[in-house]
Amino acid sequence: MQEKILVGHKLRRFRKSISLSQTAMAEALEISPSYLNLLEHNQRPLTVGLLLRLGNSFDIDLKDFAEDDAASLSTGMSEIFADPLLADEQVPRREIQDMITAAPGAARGLVTLFQAYRKVRDELEATAGDGGVRQMSNPVEKVRATLQQLNNYFPTLEGAADELRHAAKIEAVSDFGLTGDNTLASLATHVKDTLGLRVRIMPVEVMQNQLRRYDFHRREILLSEALRRPQRQFHLLIQIALLSQQATLDKICQDQAVQDTQAQSLLKITLAGYFAGAVMMPYLAFLDSAKSLRYDLDLLGRRFGCSFEQVCHRLTTLNAPNTRGIPFFFIRVDDAGNISKRLAAAGMQFATHGGTCPKWTMHKAFRTPEKILAQAAELPNGQKYFMLARTAPPLWSPTLAQSPEFAVTLGCELHHARDMIYADQIDISKSARLDQIGVGCSVCERMDCTQRAHPPIGHELRFDGPMRRIGLYDLGTKSTNSK
Repeated sequence: MQEKILVGHKLRRFRKSISLSQTAMAEALEISPSYLNLLEHNQRPLTVGLLLRLGNSFDIDLKDFAEDDAASLSTGMSEIFADPLLADEQVPRREIQDMITAAPGAARGLVTLFQAYRKVRDELEATAGDGGVRQMSNPVEKVRATLQQLNNYFPTLEGAADELRHAAKIEAVSDFGLTGDNTLASLATHVKDTLGLRVRIMPVEVMQNQLRRYDFHRREILLSEALRRPQRQFHLLIQIALLSQQATLDKICQDQAVQDTQAQSLLKITLAGYFAGAVMMPYLAFLDSAKSLRYDLDLLGRRFGCSFEQVCHRLTTLNAPNTRGIPFFFIRVDDAGNISKRLAAAGMQFATHGGTCPKWTMHKAFRTPEKILAQAAELPNGQKYFMLARTAPPLWSPTLAQSPEFAVTLGCELHHARDMIYADQIDISKSARLDQIGVGCSVCERMDCTQRAHPPIGHELRFDGPMRRIGLYDLGTKSTNSK
């Protein structure tokens, strides 16, 4: 059974934003004011018929309106009460869910307040521990939240990418992809003609550990020879975006109220990467290929001359209103489990702080480099996902330096797996035995997990000398407050 759509807070906030009384909105929706009042207080679910009536009567985005943000709030609130500052409160998940249902606005306010507290605490700890180095967690989270809020789709950048392909005379091969042999040269010529800049491939002795550098005084864009062809194109396109799309990037930052200097810089670089992917993998051609190839990631990369990670990134952006692909989430970790990139989608909500669940298959990817691993899994709240994981080779690093290793995971809701070639050999039926995973140990209530790294909220630890169970924590007895 699917969960009921309880979005009364959105309905109430929207009604107040257009200055309508309950009576006036109820009349427009052809329901009674008392029923509308029940909807706004989540005493009644929002039916599909009523949702369609809302769309016909008012100018709203039905997908955004119908999306229940309870999962996101639940993760955020669980993190709050998992923090050592509030650990003694032992607030059970039931109370957290009751608060989210009764007062979602207050819950969002608490999450925002907690994030501000964490920022200040992290900065104080950084100042005390490393001479004043500020941590970047807040700008990074701001950018991640912006991408998630906009569903990682930017139509203005898609349009700009189309214009560049036309202006640079970059033609598609059989409407599938770009001519990999000539694209870099075409882009270099376009940059010289329009921006007056020369593009040069430089030896590693000159570039050292730099992959790309814009030399303002010599009017040159320098690319390291260590970059593979798709990476050269990608980095050149990023620099083109930073130079020629400033107005568009500034407008997005302004529209999303991204005012912090660090967050702005990071968002612009992220959006420049989006632009580069849109040029290399044209939206409609890439979407059609993804569907016809049943999301074969390797073949998509070969068809469009792109790397595995570039393909995965692009798949998360196929969210145009009338031509959507599968809604994917994305996460990248190193071999120690540290998250370097992530994008929440498809109902998946990552924990803001801490690592990932050790039962995710991406942690096994380092054992079998370059091999795609598939996993069908279920979260404690019943959400079911299909995930693909593979190691991504490093861009390049000097011989004497340690090369960073990453594993990339691309995931979607389980019912989409039937459209993917990787699910053909996996049982995804209703009776299938799914891997029992979590978002993160601190907010996961799987009592029988032997790989837990942190205790869950609302439970007391028990240490029994005469007996030793498998796993770090003995959670056999629930706290008296857990029900």
